Amino acid sequence: MGKIKIIAVVALAVFLVYGWGSTGHKIINRKSIYSFPSSMSAFSWWRDSLAAHGSDADNRKGQDPTEQYRHFIDIEVYPEFIATGRIPQSLDSLVALHGLTFVTTNGLVPFAIINYTDSVKKYFVSRNWQSAMLKAADLGHYVGDAHNPLHCTEYYDGWSAFSSGIHSRYETQLINRDSAYLQYPYDNASYIQNVNQFAFDIVYTSNSYVDSVYRADSIAHVTAGSTSNALYYQTFWTYASGFTNLVFKNASLKLASLIYTAWVNAGSPLPTYVANESGIVNGFELKQNYPNPFNPSTTIAFNLKKDANVKLTVYDGLGRETEVLVNGNMKAGEHIVKWNASKYASGVYYYRMDAGGESVTKKLALQK
Repeated sequence: MGKIKIIAVVALAVFLVYGWGSTGHKIINRKSIYSFPSSMSAFSWWRDSLAAHGSDADNRKGQDPTEQYRHFIDIEVYPEFIATGRIPQSLDSLVALHGLTFVTTNGLVPFAIINYTDSVKKYFVSRNWQSAMLKAADLGHYVGDAHNPLHCTEYYDGWSAFSSGIHSRYETQLINRDSAYLQYPYDNASYIQNVNQFAFDIVYTSNSYVDSVYRADSIAHVTAGSTSNALYYQTFWTYASGFTNLVFKNASLKLASLIYTAWVNAGSPLPTYVANESGIVNGFELKQNYPNPFNPSTTIAFNLKKDANVKLTVYDGLGRETEVLVNGNMKAGEHIVKWNASKYASGVYYYRMDAGGESVTKKLALQK
C-alpha cells in the first residue's frame, strides 16, 4: 500500500504542473471548430469558449484526486503492448488482468476520451448547450494530452539524467515559445464508427513519436550545451516542428470528429439560431437592434418571461468575441442595452443572447 501511495503522489506532482500547457490546449480546442461540417455551423460560436475552458481539466486536479489519471497512459508497462503493440481495450478486461490499482495509476486517457464523448452526446440530447460545450472542452483536453507523445509513455520525463525534465521543455516551454508556428490546414471532421478503437489508435500513434521527441531534445542539448538557452530551443524546434505540427493538426481534427460523432449520435439537435427572424424562443425575445445599420451606437432590446441568467455578447464577422454587454442574473420584463461601437471598424457583427439554456443570434451592421 505504501508503494501505491508514493506512485500516486509522484504522478500528482508531475501532472499538476504539465499538460500541453494552457497555450497548447487553447490552440487545439480553438482550431477544432474549423473542421466542423456545415451542418454544425450553429456551434461555431463555441470556438473561443472551448479555448477558454481548455485547461479546466488541469485546474480540477487539486480538488479531484481521480482527475490526474485521465491525462496519460504509461502504455509500455503493459506486457501485451511490448509483445503486440496493443493492449486489451476494455477497462474491465484490463482490470481483470492487472488489477484496478495498476490500471488506474498507469493512466486512463483513452477511457477518458471514450467517456467524455458519451457525456457530450448526453448533453446534446438534453439540449443543454452550455454543459455540452464544457464537456467538449474537457474532451479536447484529453484528446490533446493523448496526442502528446510524452503522455503516452512510461518514459514521460527522461530516459536518463541527460534528458531529465524533457516533459516541461517540450510541451510547455517549447510550445509557449513557438506556438505562432503551429500552422496547419483544416480537414473535415468525419463520423467515427468505433470510438473505442479511435481513442486507442490515438494513443498507439502518439507513442510512436516518443523516440522523435527524445531525438530532437538530445540534438538540441548537444548543440547548445544546455537545455535552457535560446539555441537549445531553436534547435529543438527545428527538429520537432514537423511532427509537432502534425500531432496538433490531428488533435484538432480528431476532437472535431468526436464532437461531431457525439452530435450525430444525439440526433443532430440544433440550438435556436436566428439571423433576421423573430428572435422569439421559449424563455425570451431578442429584438433587432435599432438603428441598423448604425454609427457609432445602437440599441438592443430583449424581453424575459422569467428571471434568468443572461449573457449578451457581440461577435465580429469571424466569430471572435468583441464585447460582452450583459453577463448576470436579470429580472423578468423588458430590458434595453446600448452598444457604443466607436472603437470598432465598420463591418458586419453579430449579437447573441444566451438565457435559460437557449440562445438566439442576430446580425447588425456598423457603417462609419
